[in-house]
Amino acid sequence: MSVFLCFSCVGAEKKEIKASEIIQLIKKGKHVQIVNKIILDDLDFTKESDPFILNANVLQVEIKSNIFFSNCIFMGKVTSNGKVDPLSVHTVFKNNLVFVECDFRGEVDFEGAIVYGMVNFSKSVFRDNANFNNLAVWSKDSYFSEVKAEKGFSMIYSSFYGNLYFLDAHFDGPASFQESSIKGKLSFNNNVFKERAGFDLMEICGGAFFNYATFEKNADFSFSRFLHTTEFVNTIFKEKGNFEKTFFLNTVRFVDVDTTNLILTDTFFGNNK
Repeated sequence: MSVFLCFSCVGAEKKEIKASEIIQLIKKGKHVQIVNKIILDDLDFTKESDPFILNANVLQVEIKSNIFFSNCIFMGKVTSNGKVDPLSVHTVFKNNLVFVECDFRGEVDFEGAIVYGMVNFSKSVFRDNANFNNLAVWSKDSYFSEVKAEKGFSMIYSSFYGNLYFLDAHFDGPASFQESSIKGKLSFNNNVFKERAGFDLMEICGGAFFNYATFEKNADFSFSRFLHTTEFVNTIFKEKGNFEKTFFLNTVRFVDVDTTNLILTDTFFGNNK
């Protein structure tokens, strides 16, 4: 048994690959399937091709390749946007965008990206700031389960046209989801938020679940609209949980929750027994 384990460790040793090699694969129209590698330098998806003019302010890059990384370490920044003065550049991913069990040492920036395939960052670690603002995802399911964000994590103004899962996620820095729209269900079950968490001005069309989540600092749900069943079961609010002018248009359950830290000014409860 010990001999087998030794060989397994040797086989699992990570090898280095340059980010430019990945871009060359995409330029050739090949799918990216990279496992157990160390990616050197910045991985910039806007370098895949010459962008075309989308409108007076935006250039767009289109990637048709399936993007799949597993158990990889990214030493530099990973980004899908940039700038060609005075225009901004954004990327459209026509296929899947998958980074499972990856270790991001630099910034991650997918602001303004559009994804038509599945998005999956499960079990990944963000050691620097992670930016998913203005992200639009058209797949049935998107996964950020068991992610760990050591600094800021931002997903504001984003749109998911299916379900979004953050099961067992851990946020050491501030987490921001303001003004995002989820057409399916949203799950933040069993999460830990060490710093401020912002869920204000959101619209959740499917069920929303924050069961067994722990908010160690202020959590803001004000002015959000929950259109389906919403649950806070064994949820811990160590400081303030702000639900001012929050709309619960269907059943909402606060079970085994200390309500003394909740702000419920002008909260609307539409269908509770």
